[in-house]
Amino acid sequence: MKLLCVLLGLSVISLAGAGCVSVKTPEKIEIGASVPDSVDSSRLPQTASHEECRQELYKAYQNIQYLERENQHLKQKADKYKRERDECRKRLEKFEKD
Repeated sequence: MKLLCVLLGLSVISLAGAGCVSVKTPEKIEIGASVPDSVDSSRLPQTASHEECRQELYKAYQNIQYLERENQHLKQKADKYKRERDECRKRLEKFEKD
């Protein structure tokens, strides 16, 4: 009985290792429109040197970090208000039942 279980286990492992299961992934995945939207470059700062580009890039990253912090702060406020709303709904349901 044990020998049968061992043989069965070995056969399953050998079949898995031999590649009996074949999964083919698509070569190309297209999402949305086939032609990407054009980029509006009218808001890009005009720079004359590599150093100016670095400074502008640094300012852009600082702005992104600020916006991420602000987004997190607003998300926390929204979650707080949703919790308060849910608590008020529960209290209202409790009073309506009485």
